[in-house]
Amino acid sequence: MVIDINSLLGAEIVKTEEDSKTQSLFVTLLLDEEGDHHAYERKIRFDHVTHYSRSEINHDGYPVILEISETVPDIEKSFDNDNQRKRFKIDTTSGIIILEFESYEIME
Repeated sequence: MVIDINSLLGAEIVKTEEDSKTQSLFVTLLLDEEGDHHAYERKIRFDHVTHYSRSEINHDGYPVILEISETVPDIEKSFDNDNQRKRFKIDTTSGIIILEFESYEIME
């Protein structure tokens, strides 16, 4: 399933969990249904994560996704350099997240 980046804009990042054994990152988002006032949770699993960084500023409440870009600055690392990996730069109300991963799955 392909991530519709635009559908994630405005979502709140409720929780991130790392499984270091499988190098997976689980991200739980709170999304609003269009035309409705009900929110629902959606979990995304990123597999074979080789880079995850956050630069944060003070912010009350959950971080809200403002922009997602697949254009990411160079990541400095000396291991597992694979230019075929996907990268996201996620701007939020509390800072910037940089993520490099091999694949992902939207979990129902």
